[in-house]
Amino acid sequence: MAAEEDRHLPRHAPRELRGMIRPASQPFRVFEALMIAAAVAIITYFHYTTLHVEFMSHTSLHIILRRLYYIPIIYAAIRFGIRGGLLTSLAVTVLFVPHAASSMGGLFESGSIDNFFDIILYNVVAVTTGLVVESRRRQAQRYEEMLALNREIEDRESDLRRIKSYIESILKSVGNAVISVDDRGQIVTANPVASQMLGRPEEELVAFPLRQVFAGQDDLLRAADLVLSGGQTRVTLETELGPPDGRPISAAVRITPHRSNSSTVGIVISMEDLTEVKELTHQLLRADKLSGLGELVTGVAHEVRNPLGVIRASVQMMRDELGDNCPEQELCQVMLQEIDRLDAFVNTLLDFGRPSQSQMGPVDAERTLDEVILLTKQFAIQQQVNIRRSGSSHEHDIWANEDRVKQVFINLISNAIQAMPDGGDLEIALAADDGYLMISFADTGCGIPERIQARVFEPFVTARPNGSGLGLSIVHRIVDAHKGYIRVDSEAGRGTSITLGLPLAKKGEPMKEGMDG
Repeated sequence: MAAEEDRHLPRHAPRELRGMIRPASQPFRVFEALMIAAAVAIITYFHYTTLHVEFMSHTSLHIILRRLYYIPIIYAAIRFGIRGGLLTSLAVTVLFVPHAASSMGGLFESGSIDNFFDIILYNVVAVTTGLVVESRRRQAQRYEEMLALNREIEDRESDLRRIKSYIESILKSVGNAVISVDDRGQIVTANPVASQMLGRPEEELVAFPLRQVFAGQDDLLRAADLVLSGGQTRVTLETELGPPDGRPISAAVRITPHRSNSSTVGIVISMEDLTEVKELTHQLLRADKLSGLGELVTGVAHEVRNPLGVIRASVQMMRDELGDNCPEQELCQVMLQEIDRLDAFVNTLLDFGRPSQSQMGPVDAERTLDEVILLTKQFAIQQQVNIRRSGSSHEHDIWANEDRVKQVFINLISNAIQAMPDGGDLEIALAADDGYLMISFADTGCGIPERIQARVFEPFVTARPNGSGLGLSIVHRIVDAHKGYIRVDSEAGRGTSITLGLPLAKKGEPMKEGMDG
């Protein structure tokens, strides 16, 4: 019962007060009152009926009994406050005075003045104890109110933390960059995507001026000022963001006002990265263009190849008729060599233009790549090019046609070696990532001129005087047919990095026929 009652008390209330201010039930309070009354009655009874005790004088016994009255008085003051203590002390006074006057020498006589002072002290002790207890009760009550207020504040702080954590989790889950700005133009919040897009940690965004973070983005800043001033309710624009340590990012920016009580207190800027979308769109357009060119090139190649065969047969017949000692034999041999060279070029055109049915299945890309490196090793040594390979794909086969993938590797490695006429390094790295095997070829060659970087996959576009301009176009068509992707990063004079993404094979998937470019 006491433990149940203690739950209503302050947790840190003084220990001695816990019994004093414990709220008791009504029956228990009645019981306590009866107990106090019984104690007073018993003491009074012994006062009036006390007998002589051998080891103690009659007066000494009465003094002890007189002092015992303080116990119910103090207890009544503690349990019932000043009123309970004073009521008990008055009852004791009423009961004690007749006995003191008749049997204890009176109240004001010289030998019995202690009786009078005891009566005064009964009431003083009752009042003092009651005042102290009630003071401590009020103190404990205020302490409890403070604790309740503190608990309420803690609960509200906890709610605010939960709300903040919930909002932060939403912002982290959003795929777009989200930045909130106050009415002074200071950034208040920025989610992780914003940090990634802008190439800055959150500490370098929050509390920084918007103009400092987006320095040079005049269109974006003008739109932000327009929305913040209330001149426009929403602005959508497209811009290029330039992170300090990365290449520019194409982004769709939406700026909306942040309203509170019908007034604008800031703005919210959301940014969507369009780089991948634009790249995919560009690849689709390029694939469509290459497909059309492929059909055209195939038709032209067929038309050229037929008469070319007739010409070659005629030159061979002419050479055979002229005999071995004829001076024109050397001319015939040159004609045949040029016809063969032209025929090889026609075959290259056909490889570019015609889709062929090829068997698709799991391919060990690392083994295939090592075979190509071995095949091109002598060419690399002649050009003083050092080929280094890192990474592994033993646990990750790709889903491809091995011959076509080998053709891609040969083209890329040969191009890289030819781009380093004075020697250099070719770094080839493999790594699995998100369902694709990433294979990068990074050389230290002359790089691709900026004027043709956007057109390197188009047919007949080349930076080499003797190049056909079909190598990368064929590579692109093969990679596209494998549902992969290819990315080129190049800087003139510093080298080129080409990254392939080829889909990984799924375990247990059977081999099947597939279109290849």
